[in-house]
Amino acid sequence: MPKASQLSIEGVSKILHLKLLGKTVKEISKLVNRSKSMICRVLTRKTLRSGRPRVTDIHSDRRMQRMASSQKMSFREITRASRLPISKNTVHRRIIEFGYMIHAKMARRSPS
Repeated sequence: MPKASQLSIEGVSKILHLKLLGKTVKEISKLVNRSKSMICRVLTRKTLRSGRPRVTDIHSDRRMQRMASSQKMSFREITRASRLPISKNTVHRRIIEFGYMIHAKMARRSPS
């Protein structure tokens, strides 16, 4: 499947400028000769992150959430299983970011 053509910085700035002028997505798409979905993607795209980059990606975040909810693993066990240099607080934050958990409270495991 061919990649979509990249929109230049000038094209993005033109779209943002037209939106500031009060143009609708349909009007902008006709003026710039791009699809409405591309215009929406440009308008809703989040800005670049500043600060420290994330250690985990979306796949490892989902894996951590699955381990916590379906396998009932503790934060420490998830930290060890992930094989990433992350703290248990990071694991906790990633699980909470999803906004839901199948099991509301994780059981504490006695040290064995």
